[in-house]
Amino acid sequence: MTGIILAAGMGTRLGALTQDRPKAMLEFGGRTLLDHQVAAYRRCGVEHLAVIGGYRDDTIRCEGEVVRYRNPSYDRTNMVESLMCARNELRGTVLLSYGDVLFEDRVLEAAIRSTSAIGVTVDTDWRPYWQARYGDITTDTETLRMGNGRRIVRIGQPDPGPEDLDARYVGLLRFSDTGISQLLAVYDRARAAHAGGAWQTSSRFEQGYLTDLLQEAIDQGVEVDAVPTERGWLEFDTTDDYELATRWAREGQLREFCALSLE
Repeated sequence: MTGIILAAGMGTRLGALTQDRPKAMLEFGGRTLLDHQVAAYRRCGVEHLAVIGGYRDDTIRCEGEVVRYRNPSYDRTNMVESLMCARNELRGTVLLSYGDVLFEDRVLEAAIRSTSAIGVTVDTDWRPYWQARYGDITTDTETLRMGNGRRIVRIGQPDPGPEDLDARYVGLLRFSDTGISQLLAVYDRARAAHAGGAWQTSSRFEQGYLTDLLQEAIDQGVEVDAVPTERGWLEFDTTDDYELATRWAREGQLREFCALSLE
């Protein structure tokens, strides 16, 4: 089992906090976001870890041994192309997480236990976190609609209607060996058809999001399943996110949304 952490982005919406470091190197609760994730993976029995850097990857440090990769085109590409920089790690069972999220061990354990070929962690109780975070539940949302059972039928489209918000995408995924083979085949076909042009929600294929790749897989008939959780995670996308989470931790409110063990 391999854990891969995407940490190549510039984090421009974090302003001065990421002038000299990527988002994954933000310090929160006594350690960096990256170290929180690495520790969670190891507590859950995932020892082989890879980190994909890009922006200011010279500042990336973490506790213990990890395999390092770099996306040299981080400023012109997005998560899908970053992931493909570590393509030789994509075999067997793979867990994939965004470097700007934190999650409780129980959330990671649920992903590990998933028996789906492609399992996508989703929060079915996301609205209280969004209300506390933004003051409403319509800001910065994207489609996540499930069909029969836990099968995802739409994901990642902006400005969804209420009927398209069955859950919230977390940024933690799990692939079996079969799921990896399916994902790579979908990627290769999409690249051959769309390289240099628009693709899914992105203006250029090379700037594709992971949700674009997941939707492409769904469109091609690949089964993509939800791995549901209720709260238990945090996202650090903006300066407001960081300041709010820091205040919650200081004032004892953090556990309402994510029960992390902080130093």
